[in-house]
Amino acid sequence: MSTPCQHKLPRLKALPSYIRPLTPAVLRIQPRQFHCCRVKMSSEMTHVFTKNACPPAGPYSQAIKAAGQVWVAGQIPADTTGKLVEGSIADKTKQCCENIKAILEEAGSGMSKVVRAGVFLSDMKHFAEMNGVYEQYFTHKPARTCVAVRELPKGVDVEIEAIALQ
Repeated sequence: MSTPCQHKLPRLKALPSYIRPLTPAVLRIQPRQFHCCRVKMSSEMTHVFTKNACPPAGPYSQAIKAAGQVWVAGQIPADTTGKLVEGSIADKTKQCCENIKAILEEAGSGMSKVVRAGVFLSDMKHFAEMNGVYEQYFTHKPARTCVAVRELPKGVDVEIEAIALQ
């Protein structure tokens, strides 16, 4: 829960009488109440690895747990051996989501706890087909960015990353 902030904002001084507004309208600005949140932050980071998802293709972790969150690295459509999945964008998106699901479960989280996702497509013509599968996995509609990029690792057409609560 947030509590009202104890910081006081300076009050604006009244304008001199010789300064008149351009319109006769009087603006009434309602004071805003700002809230401060106390969040326990930890500098500890834990690497997450599961054999139930695509192994990292480079010097990075499948995910990192830190500060009550799970940061899942971008997942490409590859199986548990690292072999790329063939087929439609729907098939490839499904594999990306299955990888994310397995990693989150290993981290003690789950798909329903994802607060943000990032989708990278090789071409925006794949947007609708990707969305058809994506919405089956992310039914709670987390915040998301979807962009088309020039090239993705291993020449894949889709990559998905996620941030979830623990």
